Amino acid sequence: MVEYRVGGSLAANDPTYIEREADRTLYQALAQGALCYVLASRQMGKSSLRLRTRQRLEREGMGRCATIDMTRIGSQHITPEQWYLGLAFDLRRKFGLTDGGDLPTWWQQLGPLPPVQKLSYWIESVLLVAEPDQPLFIFLDEVDGVKGLSFAAGDFFGLVRFCYDQRAENPAYRRLNWALFGVATPRDLVADSQQTPFNIGKAIALAGFTLGEAAGLAAGLTGLAASPDRVLAAVLDWTGGQPFLTQKLCGLIQIAFQNQTIAAGTEARAVEQLVRSRLIHHWEAQDDPEHLRTIRDRLLADNLRLGRLLSLHQRILMQGSLAADGSPEQAELKLSGIAIARNGGLRVANPIYAEIFNHDWVNQCLAQQRPYAVMLQAWVASNFQDGSRLLMGQALQDALQWAAHKSLSDLDYRYLSASQEWDANLIRLELAAKNKANQMLIEAHRQANQIIRLSYLSLGACLAISLVALLIGLL
Repeated sequence: MVEYRVGGSLAANDPTYIEREADRTLYQALAQGALCYVLASRQMGKSSLRLRTRQRLEREGMGRCATIDMTRIGSQHITPEQWYLGLAFDLRRKFGLTDGGDLPTWWQQLGPLPPVQKLSYWIESVLLVAEPDQPLFIFLDEVDGVKGLSFAAGDFFGLVRFCYDQRAENPAYRRLNWALFGVATPRDLVADSQQTPFNIGKAIALAGFTLGEAAGLAAGLTGLAASPDRVLAAVLDWTGGQPFLTQKLCGLIQIAFQNQTIAAGTEARAVEQLVRSRLIHHWEAQDDPEHLRTIRDRLLADNLRLGRLLSLHQRILMQGSLAADGSPEQAELKLSGIAIARNGGLRVANPIYAEIFNHDWVNQCLAQQRPYAVMLQAWVASNFQDGSRLLMGQALQDALQWAAHKSLSDLDYRYLSASQEWDANLIRLELAAKNKANQMLIEAHRQANQIIRLSYLSLGACLAISLVALLIGLL
């Protein structure tokens, strides 16, 4: 019986390896000398694709290959000098260059040159000279590992660009081919805005398995169901062809139905029950090998963008899809694995993700982040009409301070803006009330003064009359 593989790289001859359009595209592009990059979410089959493509290139005599795991060189407490020398050392070892002399001594003899320039000179004067007749293919795996370096790795990817551009001037560089694999975007590779962005080469898209591509997986379901093909179709309906989930669910079917047969017409129900009981229900406890928690952790990793990402995911859940706009937030959703681009839109990659990372999950995550979560929910529940649910005074100032430098959702900004307007209106009303009270007080003083003046006049008149009467009496 076919044994399904959950996690890790699949050997080129593994019967469960599914050849996709990406296999053909990557091979043809590299054979034609293109600089390629396969940048996608984890557990999409990048490593298996890299391994299979390398073996095919070597088997068909296309050239010599070397794979460099960027995380193996190290990232903690390593200097640029050590890192670039490590790259040269690995390339030398992987290509089997045994006649190049002592590399550390050669490296040190270049003196105070920048490390990236030393590596560039080594590639041109040693690597390309040692292999003058054969094409060379360098596979850089886990390129996102450079994010852990204490220094920017933009210079290295600038070197990759330089090697590619040198083909127009130096024919030797036409034999040097690069393929990059990792969980990143081209923008991530060169983050410095002062450097030329890494926008060259051919992007190889990794999509989920189609039913036609995955047809071979049905062999592992033979004997477990009256119609293995229909069971496989039900599996893909739930997984969206995501490689890890597809292999895992097929493996769960083998275990669950080893002593019984899935009857004809019950395939969809049987698969759904298994999905809900073994993948969705208490998913964190059953997520082994880890997959769903990886997606969760990626979404929640950046506190500054968490609100924006969750809000974007929530909109996709509500609307079904969003127009793809190439924004960093959309790119991050795709790299997390939770969303895929299709037909110009962005949607949730499969129903399993939609069930687990649903509206309740999003609201719970947002509630844990927002200091004003309860007030916001009450304001939304009032259809945005209850002004008493808005923030004011010190509570508003605290919320604005919390929101500073964060990328929040549109709802957050709407709430904070409405709160600011509400607070400003209350201040204006309070000032108006104070002004009115002051005017009333001034008017009261004026009237009191007028009464006092009239009283003095009346008293003076009375005294005058009395005096005149007195004088008349004396006469």
